Amino acid sequence: MDEEGRSQVIAQIEESRGHLHRIHRLLADLKGRNSPAESIEEDLFRVREGYHNFRLDSFSQPAPEINFQKNPVSHSLNLRFFSRTLQRTQLVGHFLVKGQEVPVHYSITGAIVLMRQNRSFKVWGSPALRYNVLLPFRYVEDRSVLDSIRNDSLIHLVDSEADRDEYTQMRISAVRKAHEITRQLRGGLFSQWKEKEGKDLSQVMVADGMIEDLPNSDLTDNFIATSRTVYVPWQNSELVESQLTIPAYRRGEVMKVTDTTESGPNNKYTWFTRMRMKSQSGPEFGLLRTTIIADSDQDALERANAFSSCLVAERLPVTYPADNWDKLIFPHKLCNDFLESMIPTQTTVKSYFARM
Repeated sequence: MDEEGRSQVIAQIEESRGHLHRIHRLLADLKGRNSPAESIEEDLFRVREGYHNFRLDSFSQPAPEINFQKNPVSHSLNLRFFSRTLQRTQLVGHFLVKGQEVPVHYSITGAIVLMRQNRSFKVWGSPALRYNVLLPFRYVEDRSVLDSIRNDSLIHLVDSEADRDEYTQMRISAVRKAHEITRQLRGGLFSQWKEKEGKDLSQVMVADGMIEDLPNSDLTDNFIATSRTVYVPWQNSELVESQLTIPAYRRGEVMKVTDTTESGPNNKYTWFTRMRMKSQSGPEFGLLRTTIIADSDQDALERANAFSSCLVAERLPVTYPADNWDKLIFPHKLCNDFLESMIPTQTTVKSYFARM
């Protein structure tokens, strides 16, 4: 971590110290009680990211029989920028209104971009980090008690109104609201990058996770998303089954991703690349899914070969003897470690509210 990065971490730590006390004071004003949950809400409520709104469609062209390790495809791509988001929502307390138990959540949402030069990393721009208190406003009979948080520049007050007056639904709604905030932070950071270093199309941004829900206008040809999650609830998800037999260092069929909730064109393309040998391992071992935008089906096929070749080259380990420590994995882990270093831990938050 460079000096600028260390300064940012120290500043964020100092800023976050008073958050827990402010939330505790808000609970007291609401005549509520501390009731910290054992796990974060994202782990407890497996709220779908939205894959069920997208349909996979096959191409007529079969996947090429190219071993990208032995026969790399010529390209000018440089995987230099890496992005990851953070979202952690914790139930910290509740209050009662006419017999209805109402949850109060503390959520930390963030996004970061790291820039790699040789084997060194530095933060690109500034990490987008936001601290939130989430509760359904309509259950607060005296709205003036919210002013202490609403007027606080360090923590954001968010209405987590649910569709139904039911405790579990309120908790799920809080996770969904936090996800919306995470998307906004991520989108803002991507927009900044796109207007600066992203103008050079040979400099590639590798995002971790899902971008299917982003408009194509927010993305560029040098922007890709990778995921190691094989099974997600696509429409036509049975097409994924045939990808489990992809040989090592080859890519599978390129599939078109269509948003079934949109009326306009917002198609993306996705495929799997087998990054490692899977002998004596499960069928998902070594599979990496990549998602891009493209001007046409043919453009997508050509770029799938170039990106797959580039990704396979990134599989070499950066440390020894950790042979599964891909260069591609390491930056995303570093992104997460950097964000985690700037915020109170899950255990700290739980312990604070458990003892009060």
